[in-house]
Amino acid sequence: MRRVLLAVVALSAMLVAACDDAGASPSAPASTAPAAAAGGACQLLDFAAVNAKLGLQLSVAMGASMGNSFSCALEPAGGGYPDLVLSVTSTTIDADVYSASIAPQGAQAVPDLGLVAYQRPLPPADKAGPGAEVGWLTGNKRIIKLALRLASGTPDDKAAEAAPKLVELAKLIDLSSL
Repeated sequence: MRRVLLAVVALSAMLVAACDDAGASPSAPASTAPAAAAGGACQLLDFAAVNAKLGLQLSVAMGASMGNSFSCALEPAGGGYPDLVLSVTSTTIDADVYSASIAPQGAQAVPDLGLVAYQRPLPPADKAGPGAEVGWLTGNKRIIKLALRLASGTPDDKAAEAAPKLVELAKLIDLSSL
């Protein structure tokens, strides 16, 4: 279980680090290709659905995989923030273990999402502004985390407004991962 958590964290960190070169986008130009074309967990995302749910203009996707973990980062054509990172890892744990070991302390439970789910605000970090995170254990034994980071200087109340929208997007992703 600890290896699964470390793989999710490492893969997510690698994707964020790859996208955070002084706030610039990797050398990949903006694409009109669907997000799924980037591979990794991007296969679970669609630019139109993400942008409609979150009110954003994300158009660049970067996918990665390592073992049984898959990630995807979406960002605007100009790079930087806002960005959305999705990570998916297969597991053998149950809802009790997820709640005790994976869900962050103090996170708010999310009903009607997977077997067990949480949401929490994310404070500003590095060059990113505040954000929100939703994590859950799916019925088919996957740990999924969806994190939205807004631009630096964005007021915390804007991140709070985005949190329920992120939960709704998570519910769409959960349906597609059955």
